[in-house]
Amino acid sequence: MRFADSGRYRRLRRFAGTLFLSALFLSTLLPAVGMMPASSARADTLSDIQQRGLLRCGIVDAGEGVSYLDSNGRWQGFFPDFCRFIAAAVLGNAKAVEFIQVSYVTRFDALEGNGFDVLVGNTTWTVSRDTTRHIAFTHPLYFDGQGFLAHEQSGWTSLSDLPNEPLTACASEGTTTIVNLRDIIETRNLPISVLSFQSIDSVTDSFLSHDCDLLTSDRLLLVALRLQHGDAANPFTLLSDVISKEPLGPAVREDDPRWFDIVQWSIFAALIAEEYGITSTNVPDFLNSAKPEVRRLLGLDPGIGAALGLSNEWARTAIEQVGSYGEIFDRTLGEKSALKIDRGLNALWRDGGLMYAPPLR
Repeated sequence: MRFADSGRYRRLRRFAGTLFLSALFLSTLLPAVGMMPASSARADTLSDIQQRGLLRCGIVDAGEGVSYLDSNGRWQGFFPDFCRFIAAAVLGNAKAVEFIQVSYVTRFDALEGNGFDVLVGNTTWTVSRDTTRHIAFTHPLYFDGQGFLAHEQSGWTSLSDLPNEPLTACASEGTTTIVNLRDIIETRNLPISVLSFQSIDSVTDSFLSHDCDLLTSDRLLLVALRLQHGDAANPFTLLSDVISKEPLGPAVREDDPRWFDIVQWSIFAALIAEEYGITSTNVPDFLNSAKPEVRRLLGLDPGIGAALGLSNEWARTAIEQVGSYGEIFDRTLGEKSALKIDRGLNALWRDGGLMYAPPLR
């Protein structure tokens, strides 16, 4: 049988075929959606923290000034203080932190497995970590580079001074340090073998016992280790070489964009406070400020906190209890600390550094 309007017939047939394919697609898609794991649902980290009354902060023992346990068993240093800053912003209490110690090897698995809410430490943001792990990196807290420690008696001040004979360099497993070290060994044809350990303590012990000619890590850690372990009897030299870029900072799970925003804007709030000269001791002096960004930062003009799910005074509370970025840096790593590290790349943008916060509006 032949239809008089064959064009209309063809259109109807195409439409019927489209309906069939759509039904077939849905019949295969819907069961798959039903079988998706619960973990694929969007998390609500903020609500979990508020119900718990504690921020769980993953931390690595990285040495004095950086992140370490003091004689009273309390975490101290640059990175622990930023855990406290986030806790103050979220819970109104900088002391409401549970520090969970992890190693360089276990930190990402622990974060992905919900072992803690945020990883804060000398963790490098790289493309492989950003794309192959279920984690997201916020704005860096510290811009660093990989360097080397040598025993002063060697007389070396840079890699160009190394003798053309077999040498050993110690490094921590689970870090970008290993990859960078192997890259430079290959590209510069250096006679260096790599000895790796799961903890920075084991790396340090091996270097102190002269099992390694070099110790390599982020320069921030090397300065801390030199202060902690170097002395007149066993002095160390920090070589002049910087062989990599190491943007260090917090990481969170990638399933909660609001929590990512809270952690990131906590960092920005600390930077903005420094830009305006706001510190933990002078907040009252700014409560009558006419500057719009200062008023938003301190919660005088509401709105920013609500967008994050926080109180209007979230940033003010954190600044009052912990301080601005500059305060935290100075007392843990800078001029007021034993390390005396120059701000360098970690100065504000207006002072020649890389620290820059987007507008708070």
